Amino acid sequence: MDLIAPLAKYLLEPIIAYREGSNHLRVLSELERSQYASPEEIEQVRLERLKRLLNHAKQNTLFYAKRFAEHEFDPSQVTNLKDLAKLPVIRKADIQQHAADMKATNMPGRILPNQTGGSTGAPLRFFVNRERTFSQKAATWRHDRWAGWDIGRKMGVLWGNRVDFEHKVSIKDRLRTFLADRRLILDTSSITPQILADFTEALRSYRPPTYLAYANSIYLFARYLKENNIRDYHRPQGIITSAELLTGSQRALIEEVFDCRVFNRYGCRETSIIASECSEHNGLHINAEQVYIEFVTQDGVANKSRPGKIVITDLLNYGMPLIRYQIEDMGYATNQSCPCGRGLPLMQMAGGRVTDFLITPAGKVISGASMTIYFIATVPGITQAQIVQKQKDHLILKVIKNEKFDDNSLKILEQKVIEFFGPEMKYDLESVDCIPSTASGKHLFSICELDPIQFLC
Repeated sequence: MDLIAPLAKYLLEPIIAYREGSNHLRVLSELERSQYASPEEIEQVRLERLKRLLNHAKQNTLFYAKRFAEHEFDPSQVTNLKDLAKLPVIRKADIQQHAADMKATNMPGRILPNQTGGSTGAPLRFFVNRERTFSQKAATWRHDRWAGWDIGRKMGVLWGNRVDFEHKVSIKDRLRTFLADRRLILDTSSITPQILADFTEALRSYRPPTYLAYANSIYLFARYLKENNIRDYHRPQGIITSAELLTGSQRALIEEVFDCRVFNRYGCRETSIIASECSEHNGLHINAEQVYIEFVTQDGVANKSRPGKIVITDLLNYGMPLIRYQIEDMGYATNQSCPCGRGLPLMQMAGGRVTDFLITPAGKVISGASMTIYFIATVPGITQAQIVQKQKDHLILKVIKNEKFDDNSLKILEQKVIEFFGPEMKYDLESVDCIPSTASGKHLFSICELDPIQFLC
């Protein structure tokens, strides 16, 4: 029996929320109710929030004030969510060039910086207001609960982005992690057989009822357990996969090995959670109270055979509004109701973040998804990049340069190769004008023609 769970849920978490000035528990309570509202009621909430966001953006950001004027777009005339299509989309390049003018001028001290390397290899720095981080947390917890987790319960996190947990090193932070957050963080940014053996022991000892994992990381872990014929390992009640595209074959193996259901999730660092599966596994429920999703095609009709480009509007980020942000993923609305009874609309992914693992000459396996933050995003002068690996000791670095790329960029790039792959790794740097997309329209950050499991068995 877990005696700490109720203490963390009913005492520690409310105290933490009060001390931090966070309203995430109240927002969570609201989201738990609104998810069962009718589609029409949810649509009305979205429309009202969209109108407030548009008026705010016009009055408090130089970028949107100019853009609205150029396109004769008047937020006060918006009467339907589809009116938003009168504006052009914004892309990563727009944010890279105009981030300063996209920041709200009326929120000094309340805007926090963040960054993503992007699964496409295009580094991006952006901003979010502090209140938005609270509502993001609430939405994440709502969707975590669909997979069987609850506030105060343990969670095993197989995560490749060290930014999300590397700062939690003080005694106070560790104590909070043990008593309140209750998350066992397992770093999958690089993997060896010994690391996976350590994961096995740590999870067997901690016994969290829920795992949260990069899709490729938990798949590789499942393959390791199965192909090494390991029997004595912990089996959770549910597994949440995120950060990377989950294929049907990966889901099948993960569920077979861990003997539980997988709850797939779609999100991005810029907006946090976008959509998740419920217990019916009938598609991904959109986090509709907080984000508005469009599936854009030439003729305006997106479906399974003709998916659209995903364009997202964060309805609650007032710090740096993201309005009609095209994030280079593909999907479509299913236009179905779910037996779970939630009124949140459903979507399906048709193409998305596929980041291969990469191999070092020493045989260490490195997560391509984690490399987007620690490798490309830290080298100045790179607009987009792709790493191709055909041999264990050789990489091809395809780079789209911009005016900030110089000799210092080359030195940093060389240092990063040594840091992540070791001094034995050879590489060729190719300056290119474009990086071809896949058939799904996705630009892959890393492509590895080697099977990582051969280095883990």
